Amino acid sequence: MTTIIIPVFLQVLLTFILLFTVGYLRFRSVGQRTVNPKDYELMVGQDQWPVMMQRIGRSFHNQLELPVLFYVLALMVLVTDTQAQLLLTLSWVYVGLRYIHAIIHIAYNNVLHRFSVFVLSTLVLLAMWVLFFFEMNSKF
Repeated sequence: MTTIIIPVFLQVLLTFILLFTVGYLRFRSVGQRTVNPKDYELMVGQDQWPVMMQRIGRSFHNQLELPVLFYVLALMVLVTDTQAQLLLTLSWVYVGLRYIHAIIHIAYNNVLHRFSVFVLSTLVLLAMWVLFFFEMNSKF
C-alpha cells in the first residue's frame, strides 16, 4: 500500500515547517535581542521567550513524540504489503488531526481543544495499530 507514503510525507512536511519556523524565530529573536543567545545553550529561560516562539517550539516537539509510532506503523505496512483500505483512511485522518492540533497550538492554544484533538488522534493511531495487528494475524 504505497499510497500511505503521501500521509507520511505530509506529516514529515508539517514537522519540517514547524522546525524551520521555530528556527527562524529563534534566529530573529537573537537579532532583536529578545532572547540571549546563551539561553539556547541549555534552553534556559524559555518561559520568558516570545509566546509564538514557545508555542511553535512545543508544537514542533509534539511532532517528534507520538507520530514516531505512526512512522513505524507506516513502515510496517509497506514492508508487509498490507492492503487494508481502512488503514490508509485512518492515516489521512491521523495526519489531518495532527495538523489541526498544530494549528490550535499555534493559533490560539486552547488547552481543552488541543487536548481533545490530541486524544482523538491518539485513539485513531491506536485503532490503526489494532487493525494492523489483526491484518497480520489473518495472513498467518
